[in-house]
Amino acid sequence: MPSVTTYNEPELLLRIADGDRDAYRIVFEHYWNQIYAIGLKISKSPELARDLAQETFIKLWVNKEQLPDVIYFRSFLYTLARNLAIDHLRKKVFTANNEDYLLAYFRDDAANPHENAEYHELEGLLNRAVNNLPPQMQQVFKLSRFEGLSHSEIAVRMNITRVTSKSYMVRALSAIRKYMAQYHEGVFLLIWTVVLQA
Repeated sequence: MPSVTTYNEPELLLRIADGDRDAYRIVFEHYWNQIYAIGLKISKSPELARDLAQETFIKLWVNKEQLPDVIYFRSFLYTLARNLAIDHLRKKVFTANNEDYLLAYFRDDAANPHENAEYHELEGLLNRAVNNLPPQMQQVFKLSRFEGLSHSEIAVRMNITRVTSKSYMVRALSAIRKYMAQYHEGVFLLIWTVVLQA
């Protein structure tokens, strides 16, 4: 491989697209700390942040043929890393076993008093939003997000159809997102609204 005296990103991306592992290693080493930091900021877990960073670079390699079309590579890579981390958060939050995770997440030393206060404010806001839902919609939401039931299980529990359960859930999530957006702005709200997807 010819020696690289300067970090020439467009050239490196073209080489990666052609399967050049040495070029990939250079980009990997150049961005590793920054991608790891994104995962750490969102997950607050060094071990999970490493896993998310590794997954980010794996996805980069698997989709390397797309790289010549990427104009702003740094933004592309940061977005990829952030989306993977937020996808992980979505899977962890509002499931039947989420209490320990949430407690650990917001008890972590990395969370400052302002972040903890913001979390508690959002938690209260979410509870008020849920309590404002019509009874059937509210029950579907709680069974899905707090007890982790599937739409089929909710249908049996509430004696409704699976389609009705899904319809209630979509409407409940839309109403909750709108309610929360009226009263709060900021990064934590962004994360919560991403979590509040059907």
